[in-house]
Amino acid sequence: MLNERVSAAKRIATELHRAEDAVDELMIRIAQLAATLPTARRETNMSAIVGQEAMSKVAHALAAAGEVRQLLTDAHLALTVTQKEVGLGTRMFGAGVKPPSGAALADEGSNDHAAEVADLSFARAS
Repeated sequence: MLNERVSAAKRIATELHRAEDAVDELMIRIAQLAATLPTARRETNMSAIVGQEAMSKVAHALAAAGEVRQLLTDAHLALTVTQKEVGLGTRMFGAGVKPPSGAALADEGSNDHAAEVADLSFARAS
C-alpha cells in the first residue's frame, strides 16, 4: 500500500508543480501585455482614453491570476498536511530547488522506509 501512496503522491506533486509553473507563466505573459498596451499607446501618440477599457480588463486579468496563484499556494500547503496524514512525511527542498533525480528522503520518525520513498516535494516553497 505504501507504493500506491507514494505513486499517487508523485503524480499529485508533478501536476501541482506544473500548475504552479503554468500560473507563473500566465502572470508573466499578462504582465508583459499590461506593459505593452500603454507603451504602444504612447508610441503612437494616442489619447489616454484610447484602449482604457482593454487596459482595465488586462489589469483585472492579472489580479485574477494572482488570486489563482494564491489558491494554488493554499492547496500546496494543504497537501503538506495531507501528505503527513497518509504517512508519507515531508520532503522539503527550499525555494523551487528540486532534488537530484532519484533522491530518496524520509524524515526521522516517519512511517516511511527510506529505500521505498522518493521525492514528493509537496513542501517546496511556492
